[in-house]
Amino acid sequence: MKPIRFYVAMILARLSYFMLKLIGRNATHFPGLVAVRICPNILKYLEVPNKVISITGTNGKTTTSNMIVSFLEANGVDLVANQSGSNIEGGIISALLTSTTFFGKNKKEMAVFEVDERASVYIFPYIKPDVIVVTNLYRDSYKRNAHVDYIVETLEKSIPKSSLLILNGDDTLTCNLCRDNTRKYFSIAPQDFEQEVFDSIIQDAMYCQNCGEKLIFDFKRYHHIGLAHCDKCGYKSPSADYLLTKITNEQIVIKEDNTEYPCQNSIRNITDNYNKLAAISALRALDYSFDKISTYFSKLKVVESRYNETVANDKRVVTILAKDQNPVANSRVFDFIRKQSSWGSISILFINEIHPHDASYISCENMAWLYDADFEYLNLPAVKQIFCMGHHNLEYKSRMLFAGIDADKIELLEPSNTLDIKTSTDTVIILHGTKNIATANKFKDILVGGNKN
Repeated sequence: MKPIRFYVAMILARLSYFMLKLIGRNATHFPGLVAVRICPNILKYLEVPNKVISITGTNGKTTTSNMIVSFLEANGVDLVANQSGSNIEGGIISALLTSTTFFGKNKKEMAVFEVDERASVYIFPYIKPDVIVVTNLYRDSYKRNAHVDYIVETLEKSIPKSSLLILNGDDTLTCNLCRDNTRKYFSIAPQDFEQEVFDSIIQDAMYCQNCGEKLIFDFKRYHHIGLAHCDKCGYKSPSADYLLTKITNEQIVIKEDNTEYPCQNSIRNITDNYNKLAAISALRALDYSFDKISTYFSKLKVVESRYNETVANDKRVVTILAKDQNPVANSRVFDFIRKQSSWGSISILFINEIHPHDASYISCENMAWLYDADFEYLNLPAVKQIFCMGHHNLEYKSRMLFAGIDADKIELLEPSNTLDIKTSTDTVIILHGTKNIATANKFKDILVGGNKN
């Protein structure tokens, strides 16, 4: 029997949802917070669809979730997802408010929930996904995630024993999660165009999960991603159920059960292909055919808020999302930049956190994460100018000086809604966080000759 506080929570949460919509707000998080404050175990009483898919991991979970959702919707599945909302408890509850009757009866066929790794302990005791995709596990924000071992321990405790796991087989932390669960692995084989990366600062998994002996990497893609084995106990990276064997500018080829399936492809970036492969693996676990998956994924492109490239007046302007306070995500972007030999001379604009330093602002981050990010990758002859805009300019400049970047290349800009920089380089790259997408797009338009007001 549902307690009285559940009904009170539903009434007030739905009222807050209605009021937020009335004033033009998204209502993707706050109604859920209202509900859980009144009824802390409200997820116990809210009905969910019979089929639930969850995506978690340090990087790539939003992109992977969005690909899965878009495919399912294109194939007529009536689903609920927190696609445009929060991936913590409040966001999941807010999503379920849209998929249930007034007092919590399910109305949908399927649910796809992106779940923050730390929030899993509050969600998975009540919502037990049929399939859980884990994209990767790295260290993240100091204040939120402390260390990757803490996140591994959190997931070990929270993932239901009944869930089928779709795991990154190239990640020696991810692939060893919850060993009693049924699992399938996805992996990308070493590509002809790839160069192994041994100079990443972050090395989160240097030792064998079984015996503690130092791992030997047969192929190191970057950080702890690659193919590894242990001479002492015989551990080795698992064989992939879904192996991406080939990446070209025109297609990718995925091998399953000794059969190869081609899919049109417009990107060679390994990170983007990991996300695509994770989504495809989850859909295969849901028994969708490769033909149907390939037909749909052949049309997909990288979301422009994450990567956009425009050429105007013989100048290339590129916007790239460098995930806030996440050293691995930033290092991957820097590594991508240093490998673009065709971009000529380069200017880089960092848009970092823009906020007033006053008593009303509670900082969300310890900026020491900058020293985990591989700024050394930007110490290149091709990089002629680096502009920094935001209230952490001095921290960024200090880190770049430690990376050996010439101080004469670095210029600090005051936080502003206008952009007044002079560049004579062939390429300008705007690096921004999730909170600065609109600003980055505005500056892109200025640089390509758009509206300058």
